Amino acid sequence: MQPSSLPALDVHAHIAGDVSPTQLNALKGCVVFAMTRSQREATYAIRAGGAASPSVVWGLGTHPGVPASLDKFDEETFRSSMSSFAVVGEVGLDRRGDQAAQHRVLSGVLRACSTEPVLISVHSTGRTGVVLDLIAAHPHPGVILHWFNGSANEVERAADLGCYFSVNAAMTEEQLRLIPPDKLLTETDFPASTSRTGASMPGDTTAIETKLSTMNATPIRLLVWRNLSHVVAASGAGRRLPADITRYLS
Repeated sequence: MQPSSLPALDVHAHIAGDVSPTQLNALKGCVVFAMTRSQREATYAIRAGGAASPSVVWGLGTHPGVPASLDKFDEETFRSSMSSFAVVGEVGLDRRGDQAAQHRVLSGVLRACSTEPVLISVHSTGRTGVVLDLIAAHPHPGVILHWFNGSANEVERAADLGCYFSVNAAMTEEQLRLIPPDKLLTETDFPASTSRTGASMPGDTTAIETKLSTMNATPIRLLVWRNLSHVVAASGAGRRLPADITRYLS
């Protein structure tokens, strides 16, 4: 498939669960993995708007920066909900907040995912080393590190663990160059830091694609879809993704 026929790929953005069909149509076919901050939000999203667009994939999340989500996390409930999702996210650790609660929840999430055919979008702000320790303890072939700003040694370790990296235009060129091209995926993290990411809406990956194009010989749109096909195949998540998306993976 030629790059010109591939849609923009945004593997980490946030969309309100009550998004309207008109708003989804405004995405113009961009493929977006929509993260949620709690199990309740995720369940609401797939019931209210999840079926409205074949190019939006909702994640099952428990955001480390939302204390109420951490408090309400139940591993068995999370595990039983996963059959409805191809993506788990946003989950992870953050430098702010209750570290013990975050550690407990991410450990539980990774245990619940251990035999599930899913992609896992992991937040690691200020906790990159500890996140990698937990991934090493609970390995999964579908881990995608969201906006990862670890050291060169941590990037190398993450790649050795099989992790992929979703990147946006707010990341420095120095950081982007550390990431192996065959592990790159594009994201916007919309609506966070829009002035830095250059994203006007979910799926607007123009800024990060432009930035990456100066560092890679392969057309970026083709590169990231090729990389997505590899992580989807490794994780088995393709069986849960919409057919409109899996046809691009070939």
